[in-house]
Amino acid sequence: MIDKIMASPHRALITLLSAWILAIIHQYLFYGNDLGVSYPIFVILLYVFMYLFARDRMRSFQWIDAFVAGIVLLLSLTFLLYDNELFRVLNFLVVPGVIILHMTYLMGRKRKQWWEVGLIGTAIDHLLPQAIRHWGTVGAIAVRAGGRGMGKSQKTVVFKVLIGLVASLPILIVVVALLSSADGVFDQYLAGFPEWLNQLAFTPGIPRIIWIVIAGVGLFGYVWGFVQPMQYEAEKRANAHWKNGAATTLDKRDHTYIFSPVDPLPKGQVTNKITPEPEHVPVLRGPFRLDPIIVGTMLIVINCVYVMFVLVQFSYLFGAGEGHLPVDLSYAEYARSGFAELILVTGINFFILIVALQFTRPSGKVGMIVHQALLLILVSCSAIMLYSAFMRLNLYEQAYGYTYIRFLVHAFMIFLALLLLIAGLRIRYTSIPLIRWYIVLALTAYVAVNYVGMDNRIAALNIERYHQTGNIDASYLASLSADATPLLREFALKEYPDLKREMLERQAYLERDTSNRSWPSYNVAKHRAELEMSKLRTE
Repeated sequence: MIDKIMASPHRALITLLSAWILAIIHQYLFYGNDLGVSYPIFVILLYVFMYLFARDRMRSFQWIDAFVAGIVLLLSLTFLLYDNELFRVLNFLVVPGVIILHMTYLMGRKRKQWWEVGLIGTAIDHLLPQAIRHWGTVGAIAVRAGGRGMGKSQKTVVFKVLIGLVASLPILIVVVALLSSADGVFDQYLAGFPEWLNQLAFTPGIPRIIWIVIAGVGLFGYVWGFVQPMQYEAEKRANAHWKNGAATTLDKRDHTYIFSPVDPLPKGQVTNKITPEPEHVPVLRGPFRLDPIIVGTMLIVINCVYVMFVLVQFSYLFGAGEGHLPVDLSYAEYARSGFAELILVTGINFFILIVALQFTRPSGKVGMIVHQALLLILVSCSAIMLYSAFMRLNLYEQAYGYTYIRFLVHAFMIFLALLLLIAGLRIRYTSIPLIRWYIVLALTAYVAVNYVGMDNRIAALNIERYHQTGNIDASYLASLSADATPLLREFALKEYPDLKREMLERQAYLERDTSNRSWPSYNVAKHRAELEMSKLRTE
C-alpha cells in the first residue's frame, strides 16, 4: 500500500486529504479539551503520517532513531500518567522540539548527523521556509483536482483568481474600516454585518472548520517540505560545480571546488604545453585546535586555586555533613554558598573541560599524560565542590522542608555528577564521543525526572521530616498536584487530621476542573485523585 502511494501520480492529493483527516482528529482531540490521553495518541498518529507519506525520504534506521522515538513516546505519556503542571508545560514545548529535530534527522534535505548543531538550523528551515513554500501547493492541488475538465489556461486563471482573493482580504479590511470612518451613511449600511458575523463566528462548527483547514494545510506543508524540498540558489550553483567531471579546480568567484574533465595523453606521448596553475591554490585546513602548552598552563593555574579552595573546605566539609555548621553561618547562608559553588562548576569547569578535551592539539606521550593528570585534578575538585553543594542543600531541606525548586536542584546536581563521570572516562579513553554521550544522557535524565514522581516524592520527604522534627507545611502539601493525593489522604487520616480541610478544598477545585472533561482529557493521576478525595469526604 505504501509503495502504491509513493508511485501514484495523485500522491500529493492523497497526502493533502490525509493531512486534513489528521487535522480533523487533531481538533477532535484538542479543541476545548485539556491535554491527556489525547497527546500520546496524536504523537503516534503524526509519526505514522510522516512515515506513510515521506518514507522514500528517510535514511536507514539506526539505534538513535529508536532511542529518540522512545524518548518522545515516554514524554508524551506523561500527559496521561502524571499531573505535575511544571512538567506539563515543559513537555508541551520539549516534545514538539524533539519531534521536529528527529524528523529533520530522518528526512531532512541536508543529511546532518544527530549530534551536529547544524541540525537545528535545518530543522528550522523545514519548519518555516520549506513548509510555508508549499502552502501554495495546496491551492495548485485543489485547482488540479477540481478542474479536471478545464484546459491548462483555465486552471491557471482559476488559480490566479484564488491567489487574488486571498491577497485582497487584508487590503479589503483596511479599506472598509477607513471608508466606514469617512462616511457615516456607509457605516450605517455596514452596521448590520457585525451582528451576522458574530452569529456566524459563534456557530459551534465554524471555529472547528477553521482549525481543521489551518492544521491540514500546516501538516501538508510540513511533510511535503521533506518530499519536495526547496533548493536555494547558492546550493544549486555549488551542486552544478560538482557534476562536471573528476579533476578539481578553484572557482575564484565563490571559492568552491568545481570539477572539469581532463583528457589523458596517449601512452608514451610527451607534451611541451604548459598548463597554467590556478592563481589561488586551495589550502585545506584542519579543525581549530589549541596549543597544549597554553592549555596546560591555564589548567595548572586554575587547579592551584581549586586545590586551595578544596583544602580550606575540608576543615568543615564533613563536619557540616554531620550537622555541625561553620561558625557564624546559618542554614540559609550555608546553602546559598553551595549554590554559588554549583554555578562555578557548571559555568566554568564544564566549559574548561569541554574545550580542553575537544579542542586541544595532541602532543607527545609525556605531554598527553600531564594533560590527562591536570584534567583529572580539575574533575576531582569539581566533584568535591559538587558534593559540598549537595550536602548543604540537604541541610537546608532538613531545616525548611522540601519543595519543587530544591528537588529539581538536587536532580540537577546528580545530573552534573554523571556529566563529570563521563568527562573523567573521556580523559582516560580518548575515543569516547563526549558531545554524543552528553546529549543521550541529557535526554535520559530529563525522562527520568519526569517519571520519578516528583510530587509524590516531595510529599513523602516532608512527611518523613515531620516524623523527625514535628514540623510540616500543610498548605504547601495540599498545593501539590494530583500525583501526591493518595499519599496525602492516608497521612491526613492516620497522622495529621488538620490536613483534611486543605484536602477537601482541593477536592472542590478538582470537581470544578473536571466537571466537563471528555475522554481525550483523561488523566490517570487526576482520576485516581478524584477517587481518593471522594473517600476522604465520607471518612
